[in-house]
Amino acid sequence: MPGNSISDACRELHRARTKRDLATIAFREAATYTLEDLQALRGTIVHELRHIPAPYRKKLYPKIIEQIFGTHHALIVFCREGRYDREQGMLDAKFGEFCAMVDRTCLAEQDDTEAKRTLLYYLLAAFNIFVLGLPGHPVGTPFPGGQRVEQRGGRYICPIRDKEDDVDTSICPYCPAQQSDVTEAARTAR
Repeated sequence: MPGNSISDACRELHRARTKRDLATIAFREAATYTLEDLQALRGTIVHELRHIPAPYRKKLYPKIIEQIFGTHHALIVFCREGRYDREQGMLDAKFGEFCAMVDRTCLAEQDDTEAKRTLLYYLLAAFNIFVLGLPGHPVGTPFPGGQRVEQRGGRYICPIRDKEDDVDTSICPYCPAQQSDVTEAARTAR
């Protein structure tokens, strides 16, 4: 069973009411991760992608690295530069559901190290989705079939948005992206 630090972090997340609260909590928690922790997470990603066909893996890997390491860096810079002071808005109503999912997922992990990595993934996703209003997967993230997460006219479009209920631990139900029109995506892919 994961240690108290995971439980404490989950309780802190539940207490967040504003974007500033969430940014502060995510920053405080993310700052406890070392470079070695981040590199171990990278190793986990490489391991998980090993069965994906090489051409798709080569396109997907940089976006996953951006999702984790780019967001980690953005969070640190955001808070160190005091940008969170401008984020006074209330959190989306879905945030409570997100926290409950994080609790279930992290506290179900039998391994403390894996629980800690899982928590980092969700903290970074929460920062992107609930504080910055960005999609859970970066713009340009490819999916099978050649479609990608896109930004069009200030909206985020995702080809798998309607699959949000397929995985209990998915960040998709909380993502601000809208489902792409498959026929429109097929036309623009040509």
